Amino acid sequence: MFERRIYWAISAYFFFFFVSFAACYSLYSIWLSKSLGLNGTDSGIVFGLNAAVTLVAQPLYGYILDKLGLKKNVLIFLGVLLAFSGPFFIYVYGTLLTNNLIIGSLVGGVYLGIGFQAGSSALESYAQKLSLKYGFEYGRARMWGSLGWAAITFFAGKLFTINPDYNYWIASGAAIIMLVIILATKVDTKYYRGALLFNTICN
Repeated sequence: MFERRIYWAISAYFFFFFVSFAACYSLYSIWLSKSLGLNGTDSGIVFGLNAAVTLVAQPLYGYILDKLGLKKNVLIFLGVLLAFSGPFFIYVYGTLLTNNLIIGSLVGGVYLGIGFQAGSSALESYAQKLSLKYGFEYGRARMWGSLGWAAITFFAGKLFTINPDYNYWIASGAAIIMLVIILATKVDTKYYRGALLFNTICN
C-alpha cells in the first residue's frame, strides 16, 4: 500500500512538472518572436545560452542527487523555483530580453536550464531510484509526464491567442501543486544504497 502511494505521488509530480514545463516551453519560440519581436538571430542566441546552462546544470544535479540519495531536497527546490515561473516570464524575463538581449538570455538560460531542462533530467533520475527502491515500473510513472505535456499543449495554443500570460500562470499553479505533493509524501531513505545495490544485482 505504501509503495502504491509512492508510485502515485511521483506520477502526479511528473504530470504537473510537465504541465508547468509545456505551459512555458511549448510555445516558447512563438512567444519570443510574436510577443517580444525577436528575430531569428536573437532567438538563436537565447536558445544557445539555454542549452549551455543545461549542459552545466545536468552533471551538477547528478552529483547533488548522488549525495542526497532519496532525500526530497531537489524536488522541493524545483517546486519552489517553478512556482515563480509566471512572475518570472511576465515581469522579468520578457522585459530583460527586450532591453538587453545578452543579459536577458543569460538570466533566462539559468532559470530555464536549472528549472526545466536540467530539472527534468534530475526528476527522471530521482524517479528511477524510487522505482528501484519501491518496486514499481519507472516507465509507467514517466508516462504521466508525457500525459501532462499533452494535456496542457491541447489548451496552450488557444490560451496564447487570448493572452500568453495565462500559460505562465498555469505553470506557476502546476508547480505549487508539485510542491504540495512532494511535501506531503514521506519517502524512506534508510538503507537506500543497499536497496539499490540489491535491486541492481537481482535485475
